[in-house]
Amino acid sequence: MSKREHSVAHGTAGEAGAGHEASDLEPRAIAIFGLTLAAALVVCLIVAAWMFGFFATRRAQEDVPPSPLARVEPPAGPVLQVNALNDRERLRAEEDSILSTYAWVDRGAGTVRIPIDRAMQLLAERGLPAAAAKSEPAKTKSR
Repeated sequence: MSKREHSVAHGTAGEAGAGHEASDLEPRAIAIFGLTLAAALVVCLIVAAWMFGFFATRRAQEDVPPSPLARVEPPAGPVLQVNALNDRERLRAEEDSILSTYAWVDRGAGTVRIPIDRAMQLLAERGLPAAAAKSEPAKTKSR
């Protein structure tokens, strides 16, 4: 290889034939590749949009409406405890009233409620009621 051929092949600067190699890249091939890539992208987007529409329609047809019995109704109003201290005091007063007053539990059956202090006095005076009848334990077969 002569010195001139070598310098042209390797692109030595300053010579008239120096530059890029024309055989490496073809602008027409690059343009065709770019257009093909863009067309493939457009086709993929169209197919994806069609698939989304197809599957959304199919899913809508398969959906069964929920049973009306499965609905949970929210409470009518807010269920908030506005003043907890007053509520607790009111509850304690009601409980104390039940434990310290006489009242009918079932008038027809003759059942009454008596104050707890009086009930403890009666229990201390009379004692616990006796059991009605003692039952014997079941007999087992011995081997």
